[in-house]
Amino acid sequence: MAKARRQPLAIRLSQWAARHVERSWLPPVVAGFPAADFFVPVMPNQLLLAGLSALAPHRWPVFVLAFSSGTAFGGLAVAYAVQSIGIGHHELLGADEATGAVAEMIGHLRHHGLWYLAAIALLPWTPRLTVVACALAGFHPFTIFITLFGTRLVPSTVLAVFGGYGPRLAMRSPLLQRLSIRLRQSLNR
Repeated sequence: MAKARRQPLAIRLSQWAARHVERSWLPPVVAGFPAADFFVPVMPNQLLLAGLSALAPHRWPVFVLAFSSGTAFGGLAVAYAVQSIGIGHHELLGADEATGAVAEMIGHLRHHGLWYLAAIALLPWTPRLTVVACALAGFHPFTIFITLFGTRLVPSTVLAVFGGYGPRLAMRSPLLQRLSIRLRQSLNR
């Protein structure tokens, strides 16, 4: 007698999320994914956020807050870890910061570092190296936290709204309706 074949992990996780998407404890739990993404850079955060928003479109603001705060807490942990080691940028680079291109780069980072962090945080991926650079430049971890939380609201909102409302809006397109009908007809044959 053959064993029953287990479903792939992605399908099992999707089914688990569909069963628990309305639970009040889910947003704090999934906030751990973007926080952990600073340390384990293989987390499917964008897909998870869009998928949860598709399963419960009315909860997208809660998921946005969870993912933004998760990223901010991950950045806070990295900044505290980097600064607790006690190494600064001049020890790390091993260069005299008073002269040369390194001095110019460090000056720009000290002057514009949080703006760089905000710009990078608007992108969909986790701003690991920019957080480390800002921590090495001496920015307080709480300012890194605030910058990350505020700026991550924008891409998280875009992903959540597309995940929650994009499929329904796309199906209003006549072209997609025709493709859907043809696909169903070909599957029924």
